[in-house]
Parts: sequence; C-alpha cells; structure tokens
Amino acid sequence: MKKRVKLVCASLVVFTITASAQQNLEVWPYKKPAIDERHVVPHRYTREASAKYHKRIHRIIDVREKQNLPMHWPTSPLYNIIYDLTKNPIDINFYTSDSLENGGKYSRAQIADRGSYEYVMTIMDENGDPKDTTITIQFEPENIKKYRIMEDWIFDNNYSDFRVTIVAIAPQFMLKVGNGVDLGEASLFWMKMDDLRPILVNREVFNPYNDAARLSFDDWFEMRMFSSYIVRESNVWNDDIKDYEENEGNPFSALLHSEAVKQNLFVVEHDLWEY
Repeated sequence: MKKRVKLVCASLVVFTITASAQQNLEVWPYKKPAIDERHVVPHRYTREASAKYHKRIHRIIDVREKQNLPMHWPTSPLYNIIYDLTKNPIDINFYTSDSLENGGKYSRAQIADRGSYEYVMTIMDENGDPKDTTITIQFEPENIKKYRIMEDWIFDNNYSDFRVTIVAIAPQFMLKVGNGVDLGEASLFWMKMDDLRPILVNREVFNPYNDAARLSFDDWFEMRMFSSYIVRESNVWNDDIKDYEENEGNPFSALLHSEAVKQNLFVVEHDLWEY
C-alpha cells in the first residue's frame, strides 16, 4: 500500500513538473542571445562570365506538410513576421508580380483591401422589412498556408558548384470577391528576399531536434530545410506548369512534369562533372 502511495505521489510530481514546463516553454535557465545578435551573411558574388548555366524556378511551400510545420510555430509564425511588415512604416517594397522592379507596387492600404472582401447580408429591420447590410470580412494572416518562392539555380564555373539562391517570396491566399466568391489561389504580394533577410535572421524558428540549437528563419531558407514542389520553370510564355496545354485540367500530369523538372536539374549538375 505504501509503495502504491509513493508511486502515485511520484506520478503527480512528474505530471506537475511536466505541466509547468509545457506552460513555460520559452523560459530558459540561461540567456539565448545567439539569434538576436546574428547578421546576414551576404551571398557570394557571381560574374556573368562564370555563370555557365542558369535556370529560374518557382516553388510552392505548403506549411501543412509535416516538414514545414515549424514555419507556423505559434511562438513565431512566418505569416505574422511577413504580414506585420505591411503595417509598419519600414522601407520595404511590396510588388504586384514576380517581375519585381519592372512591375508595380502595392501600398499598405492596397494589401489590406486585397486580402479582405465584402459580404452582403439580408437582415430584418425593426419593422420586419428585409434590408441589405454590407459586412467587410477582414483578412486574417493565419489563413496563409502556402508561400511561393522564386529562385535561381546557377552553375558557377569559377567555383565549380551548382547553387541556388532564393530571389523573392510571395504569401499565397484565396482571392475572394463579392459575397465570398472564390477566384482561386493568388499571391498577396511579392517581396525581395534580400529585403526580408535582415528581418528573418533575427527571428527564431522551432528546431524539432534540439532546443539548444535554435535556428533563424534565414537559416531555414538558406539551408533549405523546407519541403516544396516546383510549379514553374523559365519558359517563353512565363506560364505555370499546370497551364501548359498538355497539363491543363490534369493535376497528375502537372505533378509528373514538376518531378521531371526537378530531375533535370539534378542531371544538369551530374553531367557537368567528369569521373
């Protein structure tokens, strides 16, 4: 009997300690200034004459995939980091398309309007007569589930390596008009990654393997710890893979085409070497 009482008491103590730890996940026994004190490491300079191969690729990162779940870690979700920039008077441009400098720019007010939509609801007034009331549905950044990235794959002959650089990123959202009519997925805005990196380098992302080795979001992207799939390669029409004539209306065909592009990138690098 005494043993049972001791066992129950020990279990209660363990449960209490565990519950306390879960409620204070971000209370550490030591200071952790590593993320706050980091600076952006600039990308290596590449001469045009050294670029023997160059391919521009678009990818989609879906944060609902298991590997990408740390991107929406509740303590520091990526959607809050990016969307908060549209509310702060910080010198960052929000572009209307992946053309970046050659395209237009959104103002912060335009981004807020772009994410929201109006809904007309019929209600009864005090006399019992129907009355149309317009309600504005505000955009919620937590609805951002995907990010589109534009990247350049370059074989640098000077260093004999095939490396990738993320050029820009665009949060994706469901574009709605009228009474919530869904027009499909669209880019909320485009941002240059070079403009975003000084902010991401001091924002922490969850490391599922070791709490003592927290990473910044800049590390997350530079080390390519995310899972993604290709939706576009540079082409004469500037179309997505799903919009090709042979893939139109056939998602499986588009997926196979996407995997073929991924394989071709591997083959290009492989064939540049001699064994």
